[in-house]
Amino acid sequence: MIIKKIFDFFSKYHHASISNYSKKLDFDILIDVGAHEGEFLSSFLKIKKIKRFYCFEPQSRIYEKLIINFKYIKKKIFFYNFPLGERSKKKKLFLHKLTNMSTMSSVNNKSIYLKFKKFVLMDYKKNKIIIVKQRKFDDVFRNIEIKKTYLKIDVEGYELNVLKGCLKKIKNVKYILIEHQFFSQYKNDFKKVKKFLKKNNFELLKTFVYFPTFHYRDMLYKRTP
Repeated sequence: MIIKKIFDFFSKYHHASISNYSKKLDFDILIDVGAHEGEFLSSFLKIKKIKRFYCFEPQSRIYEKLIINFKYIKKKIFFYNFPLGERSKKKKLFLHKLTNMSTMSSVNNKSIYLKFKKFVLMDYKKNKIIIVKQRKFDDVFRNIEIKKTYLKIDVEGYELNVLKGCLKKIKNVKYILIEHQFFSQYKNDFKKVKKFLKKNNFELLKTFVYFPTFHYRDMLYKRTP
């Protein structure tokens, strides 16, 4: 798909910009929530000080590609084929034609950007829905030491749900990189995400705007003492 190749091209440089900035930060664990095929993971594998990687991808077909792409270093990476959320339960996952846009969030059908995207992709069919079982961050990492962690969350509008599931272990997270979508594509409120982070002593450190479409930005937060 031509559109996917275009997005992959620009995403590669976007991720490189983030990793180049992040390599100077003090962390040695990366948790990648919404790993997809490992596009973000690839850029951070170049940071040699990272000891362990934990990757979450709920789409089974994409998860299989992720495993294949990084099987050569599987001793350093732990893969999970389920989503993270506010509690353990079954959830609907809406599969998109562009798989990196699949989501567990409710879409805003009034969004102009969403209508434009469907027009560009010629995607007028209803998204296929599958049922997945999500788990809480706190449960997954209950007995895993994750001090000095860099947590990346890219889950197409479901970010707050992921954060609500790590009320305990978030104290061990040092940095959080979280995606902020523009144009009200999903029925979510990013102000609640910022409020949650502030309440848990995180302050904005750096913003990375996606060029050239500017349809989202990645916001890097650091935990304050």
